[in-house]
Amino acid sequence: MLKTVLASCAAACALHGAALAAGHPNFTGLWQTPAFVPALKTTAGKTPPLRPEALKLYKQRVADRAAGRKVDDPIDACVPHGVPRLMFAPYPLLIVQSGDFVGMVQEANHTQRLIYIDQPQVEPDDPKWLGHSVARWDGATLVVDTVNNDHRTWLDKAGLPHSDDMRVTERLRLGPGGKTLTDTITIDDPKTYTAPWTTVARFNRKPGPMDLKERLCSRDHAM
Repeated sequence: MLKTVLASCAAACALHGAALAAGHPNFTGLWQTPAFVPALKTTAGKTPPLRPEALKLYKQRVADRAAGRKVDDPIDACVPHGVPRLMFAPYPLLIVQSGDFVGMVQEANHTQRLIYIDQPQVEPDDPKWLGHSVARWDGATLVVDTVNNDHRTWLDKAGLPHSDDMRVTERLRLGPGGKTLTDTITIDDPKTYTAPWTTVARFNRKPGPMDLKERLCSRDHAM
């Protein structure tokens, strides 16, 4: 499956090379976060503004993990991380870009995410593990809109919850020399949070071949 996706991405990149040369940045490469982030905070360094019931659930998850009690972290059951948690996974992330889409393959469970450029967003009525992502260019920034996010995923290891109505807006931008990548992420979920909030995922480009190890979750060991 992974080889098929990469072959498709490579073919698309060759076909749409002219579109990439039109002035848009190219995120193609192997990237990795410099440090694992177990609990997301806002850009102000605060706990996201959870509504009372969501805050109660979050505190219970944090307390259970701290006490060594069983927690029902979805990725322990080998389901995809979801968005935006996938962007914080502490393993290499392969990005392959064409004029029409950005393909991402996270080494963790070889999870595949497709972001469709200049396509209309679908109706938010069919939740999926990774939602549905479309994007548009705002100068040198790729703005990604993701809806249809399945409420069963967590936003981080600590257990931040969300509803099916969550909308995730990401702003992907390369740093100087293309050596770094910043993903500014805004969560808008009125059912779970009292206001939209923003956090940031940062990546460093990994030199050398764009290879991923086989790091698959085994259901035999899932919780």
